[in-house]
Amino acid sequence: MPSLSAAAKSRLYANFAKYAHSGMGMEKACESLLRQPRMRAGERRIYERLRAGLREGRSIGAALGSAGSLISPLEIEVVSAAEEGGRLEKGFDHLATYFHRADQTRRRIVGGLAYPVILLHLAIPATTLAVTAFRSFSLDGSAPEFSFADAFLKMGNAFLVSYLVVALIVAGAVLLHRMARTSGLIDGLLRRTPLLGPARLAIAMERFAAVFEIFLLAGKTMSTSLTGAGAASGSGLLREASAAGSRIVAEGDLLAVALYSAPSAFPADFASGVASAEEAGALDREMAEWTRYYAEAARAAMDRLGEWTPRLFYWAILIFVAVLMVRAGLAYRDLLNNLIDFEF
Repeated sequence: MPSLSAAAKSRLYANFAKYAHSGMGMEKACESLLRQPRMRAGERRIYERLRAGLREGRSIGAALGSAGSLISPLEIEVVSAAEEGGRLEKGFDHLATYFHRADQTRRRIVGGLAYPVILLHLAIPATTLAVTAFRSFSLDGSAPEFSFADAFLKMGNAFLVSYLVVALIVAGAVLLHRMARTSGLIDGLLRRTPLLGPARLAIAMERFAAVFEIFLLAGKTMSTSLTGAGAASGSGLLREASAAGSRIVAEGDLLAVALYSAPSAFPADFASGVASAEEAGALDREMAEWTRYYAEAARAAMDRLGEWTPRLFYWAILIFVAVLMVRAGLAYRDLLNNLIDFEF
């Protein structure tokens, strides 16, 4: 099954945004893009499925969803909300920016991990060979004979355990990220995570404000705007709070009442700003300002995440290497004690 990196998705949605800004239909846009040479298999599949879905009369969001695992539910929700609000280009622009940030953060993390990964791959063989050699030496021949096969087997086990731990951490992080899109409980827990929490909050609030503005400009009702923005936010907390808030608004209360009723989902300064703008009749401008504010916050939070993640991993590797060095030192100590205690 083909796949697309964050960088490829950023380029894909940037291309869609260009055509959407020009007013060209998405079907013609796909035909134009499919004529380009040297295209990735995953990208071609998305264009083909989108074109086929549009010819069948589907919406753009639904047609994109027919590309299967290449397009995440979050992308479908953002595109569908932008399409419903008549501002498709804004949805594409947001996704292009989001994936560009994700790619830049990934590059910083991978680049920062180069040294600790090299350190790990040097420390495991060196300490394993040292421990095996120390334990195989004795003056009376009682120690087992040194075996490279045994040393390499222990080395392989150490590498396997290290790779397995990293794989479990990555798989767990991906699973939690996906579950947090619809689960307020998991989303709330991730919000409390240092580094990751501020980034998730800023990205979700940026997306919420942008989609809410789109719906307002399209003349949608307040309850519909709230529900649509919450669904497209990618945050379980915002999704659940928006669904509950839409019922409050539908009963005749102000939007501010709905926001203040969910303090764990909506930041206090955001709710306060929206309350003032609602009274002044300037909600659309308020949402545009909050979109810009959270875009800057998301950029800064992603930069911090890209900077500190390699540092934390580096310290974890140092601790692991220290354990290996202590293990080798203990083996050397045992060797010295055996030499001292040996009776000729």
